[in-house]
Amino acid sequence: MPVELDWFTVGDVGLEVRDHARAGRGVILGGAAARLAAHAAALGMRVAIAGKVGDDDAGGQASQQLRALGIDLRWLRRAPGLRTTIWHEPPEHPESWRLERGADQALRLDELPSPTLAGARLTVVSGFSLSVEPARSAAVWALETAERRRGRSALLLEADRLWSTNARVARRVLEPALAAAYSVAMNANDTRALFGPRATAKEAARSIAEAGPRVVYVEDGEAGAVLYESGRVQPLSPRADSPPADRFAGPAAFWKGLATGTAPRKAALTAIEYAASIRRAGVPRPPVHV
Repeated sequence: MPVELDWFTVGDVGLEVRDHARAGRGVILGGAAARLAAHAAALGMRVAIAGKVGDDDAGGQASQQLRALGIDLRWLRRAPGLRTTIWHEPPEHPESWRLERGADQALRLDELPSPTLAGARLTVVSGFSLSVEPARSAAVWALETAERRRGRSALLLEADRLWSTNARVARRVLEPALAAAYSVAMNANDTRALFGPRATAKEAARSIAEAGPRVVYVEDGEAGAVLYESGRVQPLSPRADSPPADRFAGPAAFWKGLATGTAPRKAALTAIEYAASIRRAGVPRPPVHV
C-alpha cells in the first residue's frame, strides 16, 4: 500500500559533537535532512526520511533519535563498512565546523522510493547532498519527482558548510537543484558564501529566484528574514534580537506552513516566531503547535 506523507526528506543524517569549554561535550542529532525531519515531526507532520548512516554506534544513535520522534525510517539505510557522518564544533571557534564525511554521501538514486510508493505534500532535500556523487543524483531526482509525489519540492542550500571557498563551483553545482526546486531556504552565511560579504539578503533572494524557485526564504540573522514570492521581495521583522539558535528551525516551520496550505508570507512570519522559541540547537519534544 502506498505511503501518504506530509514530508518526504532526502539527505544527510549524522551527529553533531559540540565541544564547549564551559558546558563540556554534547552530542545531538546532526545533518540538515535529519534535523529538518525532526523539527517537522515535532511540529506534527507525518515524515519519512531517505538517507544513509554507517553501521556504527553513531548511526544507531541517530536512528534512535529519529525513531523516537515517530519518523518513518524504512528508507534510512545502514551501510556496512562505512561510518556515520559527524560534524565537530570546536570550543574556540563556534560555528567553525570540522567534518568527518560518512555514509550519507553514498546514498544512491535506486535506494529512494518511487513516487507511486511514497506520496508527499512536500519533498525536502538538503544541499549537503549535492556535494558529491552518488548522493547528488539522488537529491536532484528527489526534487524533480516531487510533483509526481503529488506535492512540491523544497531545497535547503547550506552553501556555507560546503563550498565557501569556491562560490563559482557552488553555484554551478546548485544549478540543476535550483531549477527543480519550487522553494528554497537559506541563511546569511549562505548568502556570503555564494555572493560575497557585501551581498544583501534581498539581492541573494532575487538571484536565487532567477535560477528557478518560485519562493525563497532567507534568514538574515538579527535583521529577521526576507521572503521572495511572485516577483516581490518582502523584508520581515525579527522577533528576537539575536540569530536563531538552531539554523534548521526556521526553514522547517516555514515549509510546514507551505505543506499545509499557509500563504508564504504568513508561513515566513510563523517561522521567525518558531525559530526564536528554540533556545539551543536541537529539537523540542513533540507536540509543538505553531
